[in-house]
Amino acid sequence: MVNDPLSQFRKSSTGSNGEASPPAGGEEYAAFGTKDRVRRLRIRSTMAPVNAPGYNILLNVVSDGQHGTNFILVYSVLMVMVRGRNLQKLVFSIENEMCDFIQEFDPDKWQKPTDATAPVIESIEIKVVNGSTGNDTRH
Repeated sequence: MVNDPLSQFRKSSTGSNGEASPPAGGEEYAAFGTKDRVRRLRIRSTMAPVNAPGYNILLNVVSDGQHGTNFILVYSVLMVMVRGRNLQKLVFSIENEMCDFIQEFDPDKWQKPTDATAPVIESIEIKVVNGSTGNDTRH
């Protein structure tokens, strides 16, 4: 068929040329995803289980502003340090409770993004806050 509208969804019968490359699962890497309003932020790092703290316990978002290379999420029970590049829109979506998930880039799952302006999370570090006794820290 010359004009096959479903051809893009069919598996190709051509073999590999022997080069090792990350799996092309049809899914591209996305540093974050948004929705209109979410209750929890799913945090996907390559080395830890998925965490999903609620926005209701998010106390502060500390970022480097226009640089977009890192930010810290301060929750009542944990702290999340995120490093990467072009993270300004991601931070904005968290500040407005619209960010559904953030995920660390894993070269075993995705091709490296070719767009130099695309947000990329290079590392996510999660630390549980010890001694959460419920002390009131409001000013």
